[in-house]
Amino acid sequence: MTILQAIHAGTIPQRLTVDQVYDLTAAGVFVEDDNFELIDGEIVPMAAAKADWHELMKSRLTRAFARALPDDLRLFVEPSVTLSPVRLLEPDLAIWAVGGLPRQVRGPDLVLVIEVADSSLGYDLRVKAPLYAEHGVRDYWVVDAVRQTIRVHRAPVDGMYTDVEEFEADQPVAALLAGVTIRLNDLD
Repeated sequence: MTILQAIHAGTIPQRLTVDQVYDLTAAGVFVEDDNFELIDGEIVPMAAAKADWHELMKSRLTRAFARALPDDLRLFVEPSVTLSPVRLLEPDLAIWAVGGLPRQVRGPDLVLVIEVADSSLGYDLRVKAPLYAEHGVRDYWVVDAVRQTIRVHRAPVDGMYTDVEEFEADQPVAALLAGVTIRLNDLD
């Protein structure tokens, strides 16, 4: 039974694949405003309303990266990123090479992934960091919008980042492969 047939029959599987999520979206069951991620086949609801600090920091980072990225890279805001057939995450910001379609991009293709955290800090560090590491994301930042810090995760090995460092707002942070340096104090 296909996912669309299951919907018509009144049942949706407890576990979904990324392809089924896309099918459900195309069928109108999920809409773009639905805030969730798919982790190991399970729908994980995300906060619908984001705090002012979160949105302000995301806006500042978006502006800084959009201005500074080289022409061969693109910045995506809240893209759906497929890490595996049963893992679909939506980071706040992601950077990858021009020409890569969101549905086709995988962990090693991601030049930089950024999660902006206020109330989600623990989730971004304890749940998402190992998922990104497991799938080969080489440069993962968690920007604490409240404390004004950037925790940089690099060198993923066996589902864990082996190089994790925290930077204060006045310290420059260089993106590993994007050719961009950010200092939170300098963002407008």
